[in-house]
Amino acid sequence: MDTNTVDNNAIELQRQVQKLEKLEKMINPNSKKSLILWEEDDSFKALIASIVKYSLECDTQEAFPVELLDKLNALKEDVKTQITDSKAKVASLNIQATKNLELSRLLSTIYISAMAANPLDEYEEVLSTGELASVKECLQTIATCVPDSEEYTKAEKTVKSKISNLENSVHITIDLERTTSKAGALEYIGKEIAPAIERLQTAYDAKYAVAGDEAEDIEMSLALRKTLKEKVYDAVIKPFANLFKWKKKAKN
Repeated sequence: MDTNTVDNNAIELQRQVQKLEKLEKMINPNSKKSLILWEEDDSFKALIASIVKYSLECDTQEAFPVELLDKLNALKEDVKTQITDSKAKVASLNIQATKNLELSRLLSTIYISAMAANPLDEYEEVLSTGELASVKECLQTIATCVPDSEEYTKAEKTVKSKISNLENSVHITIDLERTTSKAGALEYIGKEIAPAIERLQTAYDAKYAVAGDEAEDIEMSLALRKTLKEKVYDAVIKPFANLFKWKKKAKN
């Protein structure tokens, strides 16, 4: 392989590595780039397709693209971790949505009781902490003020808004949509890069894997070299080291 070909291959390899780094930034949890509409994002899919195509076609004999394989494996692990985190977040959001729905029903009950001018003593505990604490004064206003008064109307509007927000859980719904969509994008990436990793890993194992007997020979060779180093240290370096220590003590 001539020098120009080697240089071109190295340049192209770095381009693919940079594309992988760009993809990593896109799926970073702190990234500002949204993947909500990833299914309609042709540039997102084209980026992945380009990396996969190169990985399936690149030369693995002359100069194995180890950096590319490492980056792909790192991406694979990142994707798996984030998918697991996404599932946990979806479960947590669903629990919160269910809790909010229960709170909206409870608040509706308290609101009806307040409209009847009933004391709110039995709800004191639930109105003192948590999500409903913010509307406690409004409910007391409804229970004690004259209907259609300015205070009553303002308090009633606030309570109704709170009931609606808890019932619909708008922010939770948005988070669910974003998290679910992001998980879909991550699953897509994992599925698409799987053949590329398999091809490169298989080629790597075939090229660099060491057979049993050969592995034993290498281990023995390393052991012999270690023994030789130890002998050199004991025969040459150690005496000088001890002499240096002795002179240092003598000066002190």
